This record gives sequence, structure tokens and C-alpha cells, in this order.
Amino acid sequence: MISPLGIGRTYDLDSLFQRLNRLYFDHSLQVTVRWSLRAVRKAKRRILLGTYHHSTKTITLSKRLDQPRVPLFFVEHILFHEMLHAAFPEERHPMHTEKFRRYEKMHPDYARAHLWEKENIDVLFKPPQLDLHFGPQAG
Repeated sequence: MISPLGIGRTYDLDSLFQRLNRLYFDHSLQVTVRWSLRAVRKAKRRILLGTYHHSTKTITLSKRLDQPRVPLFFVEHILFHEMLHAAFPEERHPMHTEKFRRYEKMHPDYARAHLWEKENIDVLFKPPQLDLHFGPQAG
């Protein structure tokens, strides 16, 4: 489902969701995707990168991911992870079962995303860079 809350400053979650839903879920997921509503302020010790709410069928990703310093493959990996929660609702099993992890590892950027997170987690704790585009340089 298209949501204006899915269009960020750097990434369009609606487009990413549509592509992943087509490639990996045969268009079967009917959920809304959006960026978190809270503004990024001083980072806490822990960051929740994404959530899936079964009751509202909504995937929410942290605004901390919506910045140029965070690569597209990482945002897609987090979105894919939350889409798996929609595909495998936890009604009959715990959240991250062996089956869930097996499917998660099927994403082509799984290893690269985990390595990026391990090596760059500090990027997520910093406030986003300001967009200071002043137009063409005078020559």
C-alpha cells in the first residue's frame, strides 16, 4: 500500500517495498510501509531499526536509515527482515525461528548488510548530515 510516510529524504520505502514484494514474495504482502515519525535526536545506546505491527499490518523503519551515509543494500535488508515478519506472523511461533533465519539469509545482501552494520554502527548513532546544496558553483 502506498503511503506518503514512506517517502523519505533519501529513500522511498514504497518503491523499495514494491520491488522486494515482487522479487521475493510474489506480490503477496499487503502491508503499509513508513518511516518512523520521531525526529532523529541524540542517539540512545540502542537503536530499533525496524518493526512490524501485525495488528495494523505496518512496517516502520527508523528515520536513522533515511540518510545518504546508509547504503541502499542495508536499508533493503532491514526492510526485507520486517517483510519476513509479515510473511511469517508470530501467532504460531516465536519471532526469529530457525526457519525465519534461513529465509533471511536468502537475501543476497545478508552477509554484506551484517558486515556493514558491524563496521558502521556509529553512523546510525550520529544525527543525519545536513543537506547543504547551494546550487551550481560560480566559476
